[in-house]
Amino acid sequence: MLKSKSIIWLVLLLVVGIGAACDGQTDEANKLVDEGNAIVKKSNDISAKAADSLNALMGEKMTQAEDLEQYKTANKAKFDEVVSLYEQLDKSGTEAAAKFEQASKLNTDAKFKEYAAAKAQEFKKRAEIDRVSATFVKSFLAEKDAEKADRQVADYNKKNADMIKEADGLMAKADQIVKDNPGVFK
Repeated sequence: MLKSKSIIWLVLLLVVGIGAACDGQTDEANKLVDEGNAIVKKSNDISAKAADSLNALMGEKMTQAEDLEQYKTANKAKFDEVVSLYEQLDKSGTEAAAKFEQASKLNTDAKFKEYAAAKAQEFKKRAEIDRVSATFVKSFLAEKDAEKADRQVADYNKKNADMIKEADGLMAKADQIVKDNPGVFK
């Protein structure tokens, strides 16, 4: 009788221990998600500034400029600032993606893992968008042939739109997981 009670207590302790370990991983996963979200939130203002600055530089003023090379030279500091902003965003997006990827690998609910993995993919894609944007601005500034520069702009716009669509799709997937599983996400 004493032996069977000892076994029961041992089994109960084991169950409680496993439950505590899983809660610890859930807490750790939530902490990583919170850290990733904080990185993204901090980057939102930078993202808006980068997009607004690039649109202003590549917009009406540029198309109305009589000499494209002179326009580029006159606005070199602004173009360089845009490159710097996109490089910062690339770094932030990569860091946020890493946090979500870590969370997706912890011992948590399957839907939480799926959500974290989708967010990791989304932020990797957004970091890629920012990296491509920085590279585009640099190559645009270096291009001396106006026709080639026009093709660069058109190619960039198409590639950027496609990547944004992909990132938005990943965001929608993550949002749907949350919506479909309210008990998992509180």
